[in-house]
Amino acid sequence: MRRTVAVVLIALGVFCLALAPMMRTWMSSSLMKTPLDYYNATVNTGEVTYFNIEDVELVEDADVEAHSTIRADVASSTDDVVVWDQFTWIKDADTDFGISSTNRRAGHDRVTGELVDCCDAMINDEAVAQTGQGWKFPFFTEQRDHDFFETTVQENVPMEFEGVEEVDGVEAYKFVQTVEPTAIDEREIPRSVAGLEGEGDVVGDETFSITRTYWIEPVSGSPIDISEDHHRVVVVDGEEVLTLLSGELRFDDATRAAAIEKTEQARTVLPLLHTTLPIGALIVGVGFIGVAIVLFVTGRRTEQH
Repeated sequence: MRRTVAVVLIALGVFCLALAPMMRTWMSSSLMKTPLDYYNATVNTGEVTYFNIEDVELVEDADVEAHSTIRADVASSTDDVVVWDQFTWIKDADTDFGISSTNRRAGHDRVTGELVDCCDAMINDEAVAQTGQGWKFPFFTEQRDHDFFETTVQENVPMEFEGVEEVDGVEAYKFVQTVEPTAIDEREIPRSVAGLEGEGDVVGDETFSITRTYWIEPVSGSPIDISEDHHRVVVVDGEEVLTLLSGELRFDDATRAAAIEKTEQARTVLPLLHTTLPIGALIVGVGFIGVAIVLFVTGRRTEQH
């Protein structure tokens, strides 16, 4: 009888030992992928100073909203790469005046979030090769700096890890990207608009800088809060003469709550499949085999007596 029980325990132990790596690799990996049918809409809000080109006036401390939609292009995506199309527009919340709009297309790895050179990648309808992290971070994000593609200067600027914080009760890794003032274009504006003496126009550099902060839920690698402190000005002879857009825009409450809700399944299921259950299966498997060995040994002693 003991020998039969021991054989059964060995079989169960081997099964548990085989199941442990399967849960960590195959089962968890099948869930650690960005959905191919992904869709998301976000709203960032804040008080911003901007230049109203229609009324030719500077609007200070305006309530401004940045609306962004991301839709996956299912037909262009594959098992490993998902292609996203993004459209963002910034407007005055009180007057509906459109301050700016941008569009973007890129493919990224469904597990790591790293951009892939494919699929007619573009920014504002111009082909742009994009590298580094694009929108999200890897599943099980590490506490280290990550290269992150900045779409305005069109180059990688590091997202520096700055610590662990809580966002509405959820643990998040804080990453900060700082883009120093960079000339991105030239602007010809009336000297009177620039506050300069004389008549006619003046040509200056359109200069862009931003401090971008992402709070990343580390299991899913998804941002659950985003802050972007913009500063876009016209510079003439080394002096800022006109503010085009300046101020911080951050996820509103509804966007932040929705972002947290979307990470709930990953936060609940993936740690179980990736760590807790595999370790438990290993312990149980070793325990079954250990008990089986004891039964074999004691069974033999009983027979000898």
